[in-house]
Amino acid sequence: MKKKGLAWLLIVCMAAGISGCGKREPVQSEVQNEVENAAGDREIIVKEEKNMLRNSVNHFAYQLYGQLESGENLFFSPYSLCSALALLNLGAGTETKAELETLLGISDMEAWSSAMKAYLETEWANETFVLTANSIWLQQGEVWAENIETDFLKPAAEFFKSELYEADFVGNPEGAIAKLNGWADENTNGMIPKVIEKLPPATVLILMNAVYFEGKWEIPFMEESTHEETFYGNDGEKRVDMMHQYGAYYAYVESRGMKGIAIPYKDSPLVMKIFVPIMPENGEDIETLFAALSDAEKEELLDSLDDAQQEEIDRLVIPKFTMEQEIKELKEILQNMGMREAFADTADFDKIAEELYVSQVLHKAKIEVDEQGTEAAAVTAVIAAKCSMVQEKIPVVFEADRPFIYVIQDTRTGMILFMGRVSHLE
Repeated sequence: MKKKGLAWLLIVCMAAGISGCGKREPVQSEVQNEVENAAGDREIIVKEEKNMLRNSVNHFAYQLYGQLESGENLFFSPYSLCSALALLNLGAGTETKAELETLLGISDMEAWSSAMKAYLETEWANETFVLTANSIWLQQGEVWAENIETDFLKPAAEFFKSELYEADFVGNPEGAIAKLNGWADENTNGMIPKVIEKLPPATVLILMNAVYFEGKWEIPFMEESTHEETFYGNDGEKRVDMMHQYGAYYAYVESRGMKGIAIPYKDSPLVMKIFVPIMPENGEDIETLFAALSDAEKEELLDSLDDAQQEEIDRLVIPKFTMEQEIKELKEILQNMGMREAFADTADFDKIAEELYVSQVLHKAKIEVDEQGTEAAAVTAVIAAKCSMVQEKIPVVFEADRPFIYVIQDTRTGMILFMGRVSHLE
């Protein structure tokens, strides 16, 4: 209708132009202004959505980092975890949804999902790229919510590019596990061939996210410059392969007792940012320095490298390493971070099915760093079960390592033959 109205207006003005009707330029100018204003508004919205996604994932990263054991090696993908939990959030309601969105820092799920969709459609270069895959696995023959298609499956496919599968978790758990692990293996280029060892009882739904990253250094390290040097770790000194560069230019900062460098990957906006203490000889360690920062200060530290000047680095040394990790007790960690209702039998995932709750969240990640670049992958699995079925048996631990009372009883009569208390031992 708008196109027809505009065309008619132009025809009238052209016909009346001889007698002094308004010129066409103002009409074209107004239309052009409207188009330009609309494009500008859309650009602002897209930028805000991108910032929302970044702020959400980074906030989650800092919070999870603070929950994990100190002094140990650590590697995980907050992007993968946020993707899987946000996919779960599409099917959540009431307090369950509120807790998930607070955990993920989501104030507008539709805008957040739009930003995720846009990121999944990013065009990457041949030598540096990020591949993301999401999937939903449903128990065969299970009764699902009447509107699961429109309320959950459709937005999952639209915004998260999620694939849909059926499996028999109950009747053929081994076969289901083989399919799940096969999907993880395929979507991480073989880096993570197995993420699920066994399925909790009553499993009816599994949401999976896989992320695979491959990046070639913009300036590769020369293999002939790699040789053993001492790495001064928390567990003592070790001789390891260290890669070297001399005289290259990189973004470099010194701030809050730390110095940082950004090493870019070829043909992409992706970089590896590394921070070390400025004065380790004075007892400063990176873990303490980083932990002392607020989330906003951590963000400022990372951002400072984006605007930093390129400095000539006389000698750049980083280790060549491979690391594979699984976050243990992730359920308890997420509960400590505020995601409680989703794990309870009062969880609200009625958009998917009634009496559904999250029984387990799994996460594995692996990274390989060498002279040519970096290869990394992560898989997150959210496993949901039916409350009405038999729930997973909680392991029982009994340790009589403190004062205790005991009896010797005849179970035929119920009579106590001896009774005692152990308060201390010699």
